[in-house]
Amino acid sequence: MKVTLTNVMDNTVKINSDFFPTNTLSYLLELEGRKILFDVGDQQNILMHHMKLLEINPDEIEMLILSHGHWDHTTGLGAFLRSRDSSKKLKIVAHPHAFRKRRIANFLLTIPALIKFRMYNFGFPKLPKSLKDKIILEPTTDPYEITPFLKTTGEISISDRKEKACTVDKLKIKEGKKYVSDNQLDDLSLVLKTKEGIVIIFGCGHSGILNICARAKEFYPDSEIKSIIGGTHLVAFEEESDLEYVAKKLEDDYNKPLLYLSHCTGKKAIDFFTKRFGKEIVKPFMVGDKFTFDC
Repeated sequence: MKVTLTNVMDNTVKINSDFFPTNTLSYLLELEGRKILFDVGDQQNILMHHMKLLEINPDEIEMLILSHGHWDHTTGLGAFLRSRDSSKKLKIVAHPHAFRKRRIANFLLTIPALIKFRMYNFGFPKLPKSLKDKIILEPTTDPYEITPFLKTTGEISISDRKEKACTVDKLKIKEGKKYVSDNQLDDLSLVLKTKEGIVIIFGCGHSGILNICARAKEFYPDSEIKSIIGGTHLVAFEEESDLEYVAKKLEDDYNKPLLYLSHCTGKKAIDFFTKRFGKEIVKPFMVGDKFTFDC
């Protein structure tokens, strides 16, 4: 069984490309005649422009999986739904928290946020009834099996103290009528079991790259992690010693998987891992690029 992964939106594009870089992420998976979207990015016009260039028919997408509910992974939803046939329902799979409102925790940061992003809700977008009628929400904290060889990680407890840096402490999430501290429990990744080993597809990796790797190994203890793809939020690691800690764990515990790091990983972290492991391990995965896996 062949599985194709296409980079639809990301922050890196080839020179002279017709694609636009944006600090966000969206991937397309094609398997068994099915098309599944992983996140919809933050720029509605860019999402639809890229889908047109890649000849992706919105009506053929049967499922959307949200890595988490932050605005930079969900804002493209409105344009995507408007482009679809009104008779086609889109199933959206995510953690229950992914559908909640979020806002800046510190009041003093609210005005700069409004000016920069022109928005107050940093979570799942507000949709009119006409678009709500086009979706079926399937919230779950458990791993969600798409096929026997592809599933979500489900909710992951952050156990490693260094990995806690991957959460964003400037946000609050709505719980009932109140806003409380947001621990980003909704963060999830995709785990693909290929014939060569495990491929993990990250959205932002707020649960921490090592915690996510540990969850993938729980699913397939006899398989090696071959590749890590996507955003890992290592941009939050300010000290080189913290990056070295992660690198050594990847080396000692997971035998140096291939790293296709992007989005919120950060240039500093990518440069560090490239220097540490070499370009044979740290490789680009730009908008428009495709991988095909044998499962």
